[in-house]
Amino acid sequence: MSLLNWIFLYKEILLSILVFLPLVASLLGAFSATLAPSRALGFVCSLLISLSFVIACLLLYFIALSDVKSFHVILWDFIETGQFHVSFALMFDKINAVMIFVVTLVSSMVHFYSIGYMSHDKGFNRFFAYLGGFVFSMLLLVGGNNLLILFVGWEGVGTCSYLLIGFWYQRQSANAASIEAFVMNRVADLGMLLGIFLVYIAVGSLSYSDIFVALATNPPSDTILTWIALLLFIGAMGKSAQFPLHTWLANAMEGPTPVSALIHAATMVTAGVYLVIRLAPIYNLVPHVAYFIACLGAFVAIFASLMAIVNRDLKRIIAYSTLSQLGYMFVAAGLGAYWIALFHLFTHAFFKSLLFLGAGNVMHAMNDKLDITKMGGLSKPLRASMIFMLIGSIALCGIPPLAGYFSKDKILELAFAQHEYAIWVVLLLGAVCTAFYSFRLYTLVFIAPKNHNEHPHEASKVMLYAMTPLAILAIVAGLFHQQFALFLSTALLPVEIHIENLFLLILLTLGLIVISMWLAYIMYKKGYQEKSHYNIFHRILSNEYYIPQLYRIVFVKPFGLLSDLFYYIIDMGIIDKIVDSVGKLFLVMSYLLRPIQNGNLSSMLRLMSVGVAILFIVTLLYFILV
Repeated sequence: MSLLNWIFLYKEILLSILVFLPLVASLLGAFSATLAPSRALGFVCSLLISLSFVIACLLLYFIALSDVKSFHVILWDFIETGQFHVSFALMFDKINAVMIFVVTLVSSMVHFYSIGYMSHDKGFNRFFAYLGGFVFSMLLLVGGNNLLILFVGWEGVGTCSYLLIGFWYQRQSANAASIEAFVMNRVADLGMLLGIFLVYIAVGSLSYSDIFVALATNPPSDTILTWIALLLFIGAMGKSAQFPLHTWLANAMEGPTPVSALIHAATMVTAGVYLVIRLAPIYNLVPHVAYFIACLGAFVAIFASLMAIVNRDLKRIIAYSTLSQLGYMFVAAGLGAYWIALFHLFTHAFFKSLLFLGAGNVMHAMNDKLDITKMGGLSKPLRASMIFMLIGSIALCGIPPLAGYFSKDKILELAFAQHEYAIWVVLLLGAVCTAFYSFRLYTLVFIAPKNHNEHPHEASKVMLYAMTPLAILAIVAGLFHQQFALFLSTALLPVEIHIENLFLLILLTLGLIVISMWLAYIMYKKGYQEKSHYNIFHRILSNEYYIPQLYRIVFVKPFGLLSDLFYYIIDMGIIDKIVDSVGKLFLVMSYLLRPIQNGNLSSMLRLMSVGVAILFIVTLLYFILV
């Protein structure tokens, strides 16, 4: 029996195992959470996630070479009430095959990396429980065959993200960051939930296949479709940290660095992009909403890049970079090139997780210090990490033949080919800024003179081995762009890009990027020069455009005042007084009725006689009146 035939026979079982293996890993970690840290547990959980990755590769191989373009697995009836019926069902097709491949691969590497990174942490077992739960939720999100299962996974990754960002709950900053991420995503998820309700009202089903058939045969009105597209995109804005729901992403760097690599670079934050790609038939019918998404993505691309240019925090710079690259993905999706958006998501996962894990190595070497201006001279003690971060930085900048060039430049070419010159200029400026802040970080950390008193050391072998596949993919993944486009040609509409002087456009882009990289190197090769004063633009960017302060003034403080008002007036002034009054009433009654319980037999008999007489009179009156 050939491998394809074997996979065909057991594809449903394989898909179910793929999704639920991370749940097994999570439960193992949860049951061991109160026990002593165990590296063996870390390896077992990592191997379970790796087994999911192997199965994902088998199913990807099957879906690419066989005539089967998609298949479904109905596990059980999830909700059945009246006319509303939703199954707990999984699906596998070419779109989520890419996502599942990325999620399981990056998760496997992050799990192995975490064995070394978290080896001295008391919460080692608990950390792996949270990681496994996150991977299971993410696989539900991308593997469900209807919007309700997607929403279950969506909320699952939000919960696990809250737990992982606040993993070091002893820190006030970690607690605040986890609560901010959780609350801001819940606000966005309300919009998404309303969108899902509206889909069911308009179509009568939450299954993707039913929705797409209804759109093709009997589409709802333009107004309803517009509201559906906008409400669902609000959920995507929260999860992918798009303006104005972006502030949580940088603060989420309070969690352990493997969390940043897994959740905030490769998987969870890309869920919003996946949602738009998955529901492409909806957004194709509302081009004005799609164009809004493209414009917002272009704005965020430059908006986040400028903040990264002035920031000193190692992880926050990479987080702003993630925010910017998500903007590029939304531009591609908004302009109708869904396969290009998915391709940039695919390549970005490898080089961005590589950069985050490299940042984790630097943090380990510098005793968790994050200020890049207080580093320098790490090229010798951290030679392997330096090479890995160089690969990631060049890929992020978009220098050929590394992966970022083939995916990010395609988005620039797409905007130019569609005559969206304003978007193209903004994206080009974002690419130039990306090159500058990437090599500013790299130069200050590794090349600039030593500006610290630490004794840095290279990361453990297990951490470096876990980074190696990501480095290789950051180099070669882009070379398969034609095969990627061909693979998705039957699932997503192919987009042709015709530009007469394409070579000159590429040359202009690469020239500006190389100049920006060289300028960053020249400016910072001798170290960071502290300035006694900064111009107003530097202060604005350093304070994140004062948006967090604005949110505190507009939302946080009024909500706090309202809470205090309700506490003192409603809770303490009314509710507590009513409860206290009830208690006092019974106390007064007990004092009033105490004399009848004096222990005197004669008085008790008199009271009983009076009671019987009253009962007799009442009964008599009742019969007379009735």
